Amino acid sequence: MSAFLAPIHYWLYSKIRRVIEREQMIYEGAEILCGGTAEEARSQAWQSYGEPLPDTDLSEHIDQSNIHGWLQRQINIAESREAAFIQAIVDSCGDAAVDVAQKAFREHGVHCARHAAAQEKYDTTTAPGIYKALNDYFLNGMPCDQADTIVENTPDKIAWESGVCLQEPNWKRAGADSKLMEKLYQEWLTAFVNALNPGFALVKSGDIKYQITRV
Repeated sequence: MSAFLAPIHYWLYSKIRRVIEREQMIYEGAEILCGGTAEEARSQAWQSYGEPLPDTDLSEHIDQSNIHGWLQRQINIAESREAAFIQAIVDSCGDAAVDVAQKAFREHGVHCARHAAAQEKYDTTTAPGIYKALNDYFLNGMPCDQADTIVENTPDKIAWESGVCLQEPNWKRAGADSKLMEKLYQEWLTAFVNALNPGFALVKSGDIKYQITRV
């Protein structure tokens, strides 16, 4: 890859930052629930995966001699650290910590949807427009991964298949429960779509097929 920063690099970096943002929201809820246990869990995750990147311009962080590799590594770090932290607080604080994580994922999904709506650049009256916004906010691997295959595309419905869950290797690397993490991600996706336009819903059928459809 050429050693210069292009809009696509900033686009991906912004999605990585949203995972970091969500991790902080989970921590704030866990701290209320678990007190010092949440801080211990976060410290352990940070020791394993490093502290979150400071919220500064991409150019201040990235290895411009290896742009692709640096971005891929940051995806792996952000997703693994978040999963490790979630698993740690669930192990320590029980089902109440699952509720905390679910609430944070839902609220973050709504927060991102509101941010997307404020940009006034998405056609949120159609399923494809909502899908475009979703792809701009949901971290789902590198652009070259091409995880989604669209199988239906109309103004009222867009359906796609995913051949593989790109996040799962990072969840497993972190020792997190993949079923729990999948459930949390589903909370985020559902909240995002509903907040962007309550007239549409995200529906999951089977392991790898999703659709945004008018309700």
